[in-house]
Amino acid sequence: MDLLAAAQSMLILLIILFFGIGHSPALAHPIDAQLLIDMWNVKRSLASTGLFLEQESNHTLPSWKEWAVVSAKRRTILGLHHLEWAWSLRYGYPILTCFELGPFPAPAARHLWQNGHEKEWECLYKDWLRQWADGSYKMAELFRVNASKESDALDPRSELWLAEADEFGMMLMAEDMFLYAEFSSLKLTMM
Repeated sequence: MDLLAAAQSMLILLIILFFGIGHSPALAHPIDAQLLIDMWNVKRSLASTGLFLEQESNHTLPSWKEWAVVSAKRRTILGLHHLEWAWSLRYGYPILTCFELGPFPAPAARHLWQNGHEKEWECLYKDWLRQWADGSYKMAELFRVNASKESDALDPRSELWLAEADEFGMMLMAEDMFLYAEFSSLKLTMM
């Protein structure tokens, strides 16, 4: 729990240091690059504490507290990846694709993540398990969302996940669509 709290605090501080509160960052570039490398070590340490629950794999009800902690770890790691992505864009560095995050469950539904009552959460989670009988929505599915043409429709699982998503999930969806558009335009310029 201490490492999780430290990683979350670090995420907030790095956002301030990298992008500033006013018009300029608190740190000059490339000094911030070393902090980014140090962040990777914290992210690796946090990931080594466990990011999946057996109950999630078995599609059964986990403990509320264990689920909340593991979900918070995954959200923190996704947030740190997003920070790295934004920093790379800002300074013109190659963008990491983050495909190693593919097996992660996408951020949990708003009604589960924001629920503060264990018994109510358990009922909601059981309903959610029934709704997602084929398994939870994964980050790999989010990475495959294609928004290159207006005529492209989301697949039913993506629509269902998006209908439940909170602000963090929406931010990841927007990032994914931006990345897809960037890679598509890059492929066109290389042809």
